[in-house]
Amino acid sequence: MRALIALSLLLAACTCLVLGCNSQEPPPERPAPVAAPAPSLPSPAQVDVPDPLQDWLAQSPMRLKMRSMWIDCGMIVRNVEGSGLCDFDSLEGSAEDIARKADSFADMWEAIRDQNRAMAAKAKEGDWFEARYQSQRIWSSCTDCHIENWSQHTRGFRPATIEGWLYNRNTADDVPTADITLSAPQPFIELMFTMMRGLNQSVRGIENHNANRVLDASAAVHRVANVQLQFWRAIEGQARAIAELAANNRVDGVEGHYAKLTQSCIDCHTHYVKDQRMPLNPLAWKHGDE
Repeated sequence: MRALIALSLLLAACTCLVLGCNSQEPPPERPAPVAAPAPSLPSPAQVDVPDPLQDWLAQSPMRLKMRSMWIDCGMIVRNVEGSGLCDFDSLEGSAEDIARKADSFADMWEAIRDQNRAMAAKAKEGDWFEARYQSQRIWSSCTDCHIENWSQHTRGFRPATIEGWLYNRNTADDVPTADITLSAPQPFIELMFTMMRGLNQSVRGIENHNANRVLDASAAVHRVANVQLQFWRAIEGQARAIAELAANNRVDGVEGHYAKLTQSCIDCHTHYVKDQRMPLNPLAWKHGDE
């Protein structure tokens, strides 16, 4: 009997133990890890990120050509007065590059000068239809030069323009563009406006059959075009003379042609660039010479 009671008490104790464990409150849950706050990023307006489209549109073909010719001048000096071993192919190539670019600029100015002459001659003869036609050819030559040598930004294109073209897959009229933004040195801008004013006055003279007005206005255009033509033809001629010497494996005489070439560059810079870009005047023949 006692054994039965003891066994009953043991079973009751085990039952209470089991039930007591199950009735305990569960351990508190661990709090969920709190994510660290993300670092605050500056707004887009605070981030100075270069716009590749903007950089692309801002590139000036005219400026790149000028810088290329400056490098060519440096290569001419380097080849002739460097270590004593002249790379004649490089010397010829640098001189030809200058001559080719100068010839292109000279051709533009020559076309304007000759068309302006033809316009004035036709106005003097009273051939107003032909005079008006020649004035249109002058405008066309000016526009050709602008399209070839102005940056795309100057011509009014903006990143939004290009993005609009890409998005629309066409050049829809509602894609934004802007007015031209001239960035040339002030004296050269004034030169361009002198030409534009002269041509506009010539056109008005043609429309009113006023030959004297056409002749006076066209004279201003002629002075500008002829001076520019002389600058570029002088540069072209001296560069071609250097290229011819290099083609014959000769360096004697290069110094004289180089001095005349660079003097034409410096004279043009002095008149139309002033001190804005003078540090990029062509390198002197002897290192350190002024």
